[in-house]
Amino acid sequence: MAKIVPFRGVRYNPDSVKDLSKVMAPPYDVISPELQDDLYARHPANVVRLILGKTSEEDGEADNRYTRAAADFEKWQEDGALMRDAEPSVYLYDQEYPIEDGTVVVRKGFMALTRIEDFSSGVVKPHEKTLSGPKTDRLNLTKACGANFSPIFSLYSDPCCALESLTRKDREQSPALEVSDDDGVKHRLWRVTDPASIEKAQELLSSKPLFIADGHHRYETALNFRNLMREKHPGYTGKELFNYVLMYFANMEDQGMLIFPTHRMIFNLEAFHLKSLLEALGEHFLIDRRQIDSTDPAARAQAREELKERGRDKHVMGLFAGDETLYFLTLKDEAVMDSFFDPSSPKVLRTLDVSILHKLILEGLLDITPEAQEKQVNLKYVKNFDDPFDLVQCGEFQLAFLMNSTRMSEVRDVANAGEKMPQKSTYFYPKLLTGLVINKIAASETVEG
Repeated sequence: MAKIVPFRGVRYNPDSVKDLSKVMAPPYDVISPELQDDLYARHPANVVRLILGKTSEEDGEADNRYTRAAADFEKWQEDGALMRDAEPSVYLYDQEYPIEDGTVVVRKGFMALTRIEDFSSGVVKPHEKTLSGPKTDRLNLTKACGANFSPIFSLYSDPCCALESLTRKDREQSPALEVSDDDGVKHRLWRVTDPASIEKAQELLSSKPLFIADGHHRYETALNFRNLMREKHPGYTGKELFNYVLMYFANMEDQGMLIFPTHRMIFNLEAFHLKSLLEALGEHFLIDRRQIDSTDPAARAQAREELKERGRDKHVMGLFAGDETLYFLTLKDEAVMDSFFDPSSPKVLRTLDVSILHKLILEGLLDITPEAQEKQVNLKYVKNFDDPFDLVQCGEFQLAFLMNSTRMSEVRDVANAGEKMPQKSTYFYPKLLTGLVINKIAASETVEG
């Protein structure tokens, strides 16, 4: 099944970069123009210049965001801002963060290289659709720089949590790096070179499939880059570094592994009437009306907990359209979803809360087509439970659908069935920090083992 190998990671040199938090960044696809400006200003060697460089009207084939990223990457290695570890290693990576009720949890994982597998092999399983634009962008960056700057986030299943036990002593040592991000998440990195420890990790994953949690575009980019390089090197052995990609591995049974919900905001609907929508919803949903002081944090927290409790054994979502009224929508009969899917599609896909929302409500009742959903013509996604109330009350949006989290078992079952969830079905928090360790795809090197 999965084959993982250690690698010589490229990391920021603490002797050159005194405050390592200044050179880190979140994944490229969550960086707004405002945050991009901020990251540029924090440090001249911030990793944003590699993963999401600024563009200019004067950009051309010889000078663009990709060529500038390649030049910076090379320069920072030459001047010592970046250094490459001498020995192949795996990198333990923990993230400590508070959840909404204030409890502090730690998500444990590690980074290594994994052999790139076609999806048809069943070794690596996706659960989300991808778009052509981001894949072209990431492929251009990989070709220019010859590196993986950000890890793909993958999950494996190990109810015994064997690897967490095996690496406990390593984590008791002082980390090689510890930084906090803008959200207050603490990121810790340990370098492991012990062959016995690495072999145990390899053995554990050798019998398991990997489920992509985040980074679907980056994985497909790695596939495309591998295929491109294989065409250029028809005598490849399979051990060349272009056959592998940087990946973060986390146990889906780990107590710190949580999926957060993503809420849906609706806007620009013509001739929208809440009364008519509620009447239409009544055919398929039990509607429970609640008065709520939408400005009161305690009231919103109570609503969040009630939504979670109602959703433990039923398909429930919240609807807020102002007037200090929150509606809990409970699906009456799962069978109504059968008409929206091919008969061969698995039940788990048909009955996801996000499938019910997107198919039955957005498409079926609000006439927001799948194309409009994909282009976000009438739809926007927000993460924080409090934001929808404020955004509707200020008039920026007409209504909000408040969601429960997709279950880890649903992610696994949809991926195992070879199906894809609707956009933004899962939100794995916290995001992996970019800049902790980089994989340089050195042309003259091969993996060990």
